[in-house]
Amino acid sequence: MERPNDRWLRWLGIPLIVLLANLIYLRDYPYHPVLYFGWVFISMAYVTLAWEGSVIWVQYVRRHFPDARHTFRRIVTTFTGYFLLAIVCQSLFVFLTDLSEMAIIPINRQVYQAYIGIGIFNSLVLGTTYEIIYYLQQYRQAVAEAEAVQKARIQGQFDSLKSQVNPHFLFNSLNSLSALISEDRQQANKFLEELSSVYRYLLQSNERKLVTLQTEIEFIRSFFYLLKARYGRAIELHSQIDACLQDCYLPPFSLQILIENAIRHNVILADRPLIISIRAALEPGEEAVCLYVTNNIQRKSLQINKLPGGLRSLTERFLLLRLPRPIITDDGQHFSVRVPLVVKGADFLVNLP
Repeated sequence: MERPNDRWLRWLGIPLIVLLANLIYLRDYPYHPVLYFGWVFISMAYVTLAWEGSVIWVQYVRRHFPDARHTFRRIVTTFTGYFLLAIVCQSLFVFLTDLSEMAIIPINRQVYQAYIGIGIFNSLVLGTTYEIIYYLQQYRQAVAEAEAVQKARIQGQFDSLKSQVNPHFLFNSLNSLSALISEDRQQANKFLEELSSVYRYLLQSNERKLVTLQTEIEFIRSFFYLLKARYGRAIELHSQIDACLQDCYLPPFSLQILIENAIRHNVILADRPLIISIRAALEPGEEAVCLYVTNNIQRKSLQINKLPGGLRSLTERFLLLRLPRPIITDDGQHFSVRVPLVVKGADFLVNLP
């Protein structure tokens, strides 16, 4: 959790607290400049240390209750800690000044009560100020993230629309369909059904932030059918996903992006087939479900020395949805992308941005 940017608040608040304390406790006693400024210095040091303790407590609470749904618990915990800290610090301060005979006013029960009351009041004001600042920061962050998600959604819809009307994809699909019509009408009808399924999914999933893994896999089977009609034995797809994991969620078109990325960067030949495998697994020790998309590496001669646009776009989409980023591994023989899945019933689905 980031440390609050409260420099201006400290420069203003600490002198005001010290001035308030001096006005209350020194007004009925003879003015002595050396004694007065000496206690100002001691009070400044004490208030600074107490303030620092309050900030540490704020950071601790925010680390444990960062979300908006934890606001009530965070406020109650924060102010409870503030009050206890004020009581302990103020009582200890009065006791030590009395014990060291540095006190310039008689120490009695009323003094203890007054000090504790002032400490609690300052804690209340300080805590309220920090909470308001934190709320405003969270609000600005939420607005910025909402704008970023909206921008990414619009860009994704635009990219998806370009994909739908991509002349190369449409031209290749129509060529494959034309060849099948003249060779095998039954296969041509099957190809046309799968092509319709692909475009139906593209149209229906534009507005969705997440889809089930089962839905995405069904789309990929139709999508890969079109690829298989084009490449034949030069491309293979192996899928290994347990039925109990198919109701997990992921952003739509994630698998399409990963498969297209494999096709874009690898040689595809009948005697050197591109083999793509998809599997889902529960990570031991992490309590997380991940999807692995792996392909054998047979790179084209022209290489791109930066993160491919498709993978970069996919990573940005996961980050905007507050999901862990996909992890890319390349051992020289296999290229693999680990995609985190959202388990059904997770809190994330309720608080989806």
